[in-house]
Amino acid sequence: MISLIIPVRDEPDGWWRKFLSVAPDFEIVIVDGGNDAGTPPEFPARVLSLPGLSRGSRLDAGAREASGSVLFFLHGDSRPPPAARSLIEAAVASGAAAGCFQLAYEDSTPALRWVAWWANLRTRWGKLPVGDQGIFCTRRAYAAAGGFRDLAVCDDVDFIRRLRKIPGFVVLAAHCATSPRRYRGRTLRQVWLNWSVLAGYFLGVAPERLERWYRGRR
Repeated sequence: MISLIIPVRDEPDGWWRKFLSVAPDFEIVIVDGGNDAGTPPEFPARVLSLPGLSRGSRLDAGAREASGSVLFFLHGDSRPPPAARSLIEAAVASGAAAGCFQLAYEDSTPALRWVAWWANLRTRWGKLPVGDQGIFCTRRAYAAAGGFRDLAVCDDVDFIRRLRKIPGFVVLAAHCATSPRRYRGRTLRQVWLNWSVLAGYFLGVAPERLERWYRGRR
């Protein structure tokens, strides 16, 4: 079994429709930040309501509650590739302990294609994907890497830095398509913000300050 773990918070109505086509392929665990993800009863998912917890803590709780021997983490504003399950299964069967997909944007523009190109270059050369791209690993690899830590931002980068040290990390050719909502009308400013927060993380800036930066509070 592969468990798809989705962190959500303040998602738009109908966000879950992106996952309908792949829902039969996974055990789905939604880790809700406490603002009501609006998941209908007909959507086959377990919902863990975890108000007040950081995204990293919610993802770790979802991993511990999930039943799958393989864990697949993907943000709620992204859409997995249609063949996500078979691609993950094939990678694991070939010896991969962990891996990720590449990034694309819905309703893409030239600026967003440039953003995705840089993200995919970083992923291929530095093995440093983010949660919008989908990150998968065996349960054994998750435990060996120490899982997600209690971080509100950069939780994915923090986890990946430990996960990629385990032999057998692969970057798959398929793309997860993510919403461009954060970039609408502010592409360059959002890119600068992302890079600033990432640089702050690597320079050891306190997690609380990084979250304030990312939320636009100083």
